[in-house]
Amino acid sequence: MRISTSQMFQNGIDVIQRRQQELAKTQNQLSTGRRILRPSDDPSGSVQTLKFESSIERTEQYQRNATLAEQRLRLTESTLGGVTDGLQRIRELTVRANNGTETDETRRYIAAEMRQVLAGLVDLANARDANGEYIFSGYASDARPFDVDIDAGNYAYSGADMSREVDISPVRRVNLGNPGGEVFGDGASDTALFEKIGELILTLEDPAAFQAAGGVGDKLTELDQSLGRILDIQATLGARLNGVETQENLNAEQILQLETTLSQIRDLDYAEAISRFSLQQVSLQAAQQTYVQVQRLSLFDYLR
Repeated sequence: MRISTSQMFQNGIDVIQRRQQELAKTQNQLSTGRRILRPSDDPSGSVQTLKFESSIERTEQYQRNATLAEQRLRLTESTLGGVTDGLQRIRELTVRANNGTETDETRRYIAAEMRQVLAGLVDLANARDANGEYIFSGYASDARPFDVDIDAGNYAYSGADMSREVDISPVRRVNLGNPGGEVFGDGASDTALFEKIGELILTLEDPAAFQAAGGVGDKLTELDQSLGRILDIQATLGARLNGVETQENLNAEQILQLETTLSQIRDLDYAEAISRFSLQQVSLQAAQQTYVQVQRLSLFDYLR
């Protein structure tokens, strides 16, 4: 079989081009850190890569949801801590006001302080998170939940009766909080806590009403019931927080395992790639030098 000069030249060029393509591929692998650059590089590995990337993306979304839930629950927990402190102060003032040594004037002073504490409680009930959403409005997170005016007898709740939920794993959902009616109500009224405190204040400000009621000792039981309900909610929040934190740890471990497996499938072995790159450079140089030598060959070189 005869091989023409043009064929030899073309074969040399083909070899050089293949070596250049191999070198360019390895160079791209080194620059990206990826072993698989196209599905054709490893069809099975490409399919596995897509599956693992999808799993990682879903788990990262669960983790973001869990982080949101943790932040929201911690804010709710601390806010309820402030509510508990306020109620404790209202209770202390109620005990003091019911003492027979107090006068109509001093009871009005006590009522004035109670008004300040009540205003603080309403502010806490209308607290917002970092996104400007009301934490006790349930689904209606854009609606200011409570409007209280004890002098006008206005006690209104504008939030929803259910709280939002988010998925923190494929099989687990968590409430982002408790609706205001559940926290500050008593089942019959969503604003029961504020109504009771309002009645207490008005009674202390009116000597006749105070005398007619025989004091405000009966209000202590109502305050204790409200306080007990909020402490129970705080306990459930603590349990929910523990569950969210546990799930965050599980999600983090799962993401790490998925990323490790994905790396083994998709990512480049740099030591092997660098060695291969060096060999390919030598191979390309050899092909180029061979081509140059072939170009110089001529029958006249052998004729003397």
